[in-house]
Amino acid sequence: MKPLILLSLILISLNLSAHMESERLDDIQVMDHNESQNLVDFVPSVTQIKGRELQKRRQTSIGEMLQNEAGVSSTSFGPSASRPVIRGLEGDRIRILQNGLGTLDASTQSLDHAVPVDTMTIDQIELVRGPMSLLYGSSAVGGVVNLLTNRIHAVYEEGFFSQALIQGETVNNGLSSALHLNYGKSKWMLHADGSTRNLSDQRLPSHSRGGVNQVKGKLPNSFNKQDNVAVGASRIMDQGHFGLSLNHFNTNYGSVAEEEIKIDMTQNRAEFHSEWRPEEGRLFRKLKFKSAQSDYKHLEIENGETGTTFKNQGNESRLEGMNKNDDLEGVTGIQTQIFKFSAKGDEAFLPTSDNARMALFTYQQLGLNEKNSLSFGSRVENADVNKRQDAIFGPGDSRNFVSINGSVGHLFKFNTQSSLATSLSYTERAPNFQELYALGDHLASGSYEEGESTLVKEKAYAFEVSFKANNQIGKTVVSAYTQVFKDFIVLNPTGNVGTSPNGLIEYEYDQADALFYGADLENRRELSELNKGVLTFISTADVVRAKDTDTGKNLPRISPPRISMGLEYAKDKWNTDIEVQHVTHQTKTSPNERWTDSYTLTNVGYMYNIIKEESNISLFGRVRNLFDVEARSHVSILKEIAPMPGRNLIIGIQAHL
Repeated sequence: MKPLILLSLILISLNLSAHMESERLDDIQVMDHNESQNLVDFVPSVTQIKGRELQKRRQTSIGEMLQNEAGVSSTSFGPSASRPVIRGLEGDRIRILQNGLGTLDASTQSLDHAVPVDTMTIDQIELVRGPMSLLYGSSAVGGVVNLLTNRIHAVYEEGFFSQALIQGETVNNGLSSALHLNYGKSKWMLHADGSTRNLSDQRLPSHSRGGVNQVKGKLPNSFNKQDNVAVGASRIMDQGHFGLSLNHFNTNYGSVAEEEIKIDMTQNRAEFHSEWRPEEGRLFRKLKFKSAQSDYKHLEIENGETGTTFKNQGNESRLEGMNKNDDLEGVTGIQTQIFKFSAKGDEAFLPTSDNARMALFTYQQLGLNEKNSLSFGSRVENADVNKRQDAIFGPGDSRNFVSINGSVGHLFKFNTQSSLATSLSYTERAPNFQELYALGDHLASGSYEEGESTLVKEKAYAFEVSFKANNQIGKTVVSAYTQVFKDFIVLNPTGNVGTSPNGLIEYEYDQADALFYGADLENRRELSELNKGVLTFISTADVVRAKDTDTGKNLPRISPPRISMGLEYAKDKWNTDIEVQHVTHQTKTSPNERWTDSYTLTNVGYMYNIIKEESNISLFGRVRNLFDVEARSHVSILKEIAPMPGRNLIIGIQAHL
């Protein structure tokens, strides 16, 4: 399917529906302005996933959960370690947050490193497409994924309440479960949660071809075993709250790229949250402080012996003040991040480094009249990267970068139901320690990586225009965007063989100018009442292109155009749905990159709610890839050896007591 056909389908979809689900853009915590819809309107492309929609999307990895959202694909590095790719950008250009703070892991350093968050215990996901460097740092130049839990309560609820979830699935003979417990008394809130996951190797489509063990019909070394436990306590006061949570996460899973490698990952994480709402008349109407301390360890085990150990020990903290004076409102804050990263062992390709960032930022919105508002903001960030001396990576070295970010925006309200937002931003991203100092075999990607210590800051201009419409029967959001990069950091093959005995092709970090542009659509509309139930039409679509403007050649692993359509029917205690996603073939490839075939995936599901007084028990079932289609994601470096999963029947029960 050509892009022109895709755009035609988008227009058809817009004619069918002008609006989208009412709760999708409300109360966006990643902006932390849930009291004001106006500021949220300035984030052009944001999606909130919770409740039944979260249950529909729930999978083992964050990337797989979000891959059907408009503008979002997945690295698809097996079921355990996939990260989201937003509008063609991935890795260190996408920030994954847990409760508004960085995950402090090693998932951006290698595609086989999982994000240490159990999707069974997430209560809500917030997804922001486009640059959020202004608020969350240079690593958010492509977007933000915020994973929310309720371990630290901000609102007091008297008594005991709980939630339990258990589900099984056929594609990997898997069984997963989670339990949340909460108790409120005398303005104190106590919380505990835990989860387990036990998944065997993932079954492939019955007609899959090439690169896999056809006798087994499964993706070798794709198992996952996971345990997670957390506790939290918070004190609720008249003018705010404070609380502390502790989380222990452990997972054991196989590296799909290397059948003999098993990974044992552990993270211990502590979070402190506080909020104070001073009396009226003060400069700030709300002050918030958050801090996360993390101790992360990742062991790569071969034949029972630990070959390489990755560690990340660090802290991230934020102090924010919310102001609202007449027609001006916004947020001003300080953010710090300090961490030590090390890799020791036979396959270590990164040196030990000490990393520190500190930033000042502000973001404000000024109402001009009933129809027009302006937004503006800036961020100044200082980054220090210090490489330690050792026998393998040579003498120590250090780099310092000062990054400046700024944005302006305009919001025009046609009426109370529709608006047009435009934004222009300038961002700078400092190169990270991997891009500066990597040296050695990176087996997960099959390359010999060599960093470049003289890299300069990556600069980008981004422009986005977004139309939003909203009424009682639905919402629509359609956005068009472009990002122009100068000194875009890329990992390019040299054509030479690296110096290690593994004989891998050498790749060097280099810089070039690049251009990303595209559009995406989210759309939802109630069509009619049918047999005392409500029938709803849902559609999404996206297209993204990316080029090296120095050479005019396409950048690698860019998602092809996609379109999804579905129907949802809700009646009494029943809710059923069907969704069909068509992904076109990708022929806009980079040099030496193979094109991928088109495919169409179909998912169906249901949920039945048993409501008794204050309790709610939900029975649910879902079939993903109903027709067992062979699909290979163009974004994945493993597409030749690891097709997407085969047909998967999921059944489970969720209870709120």
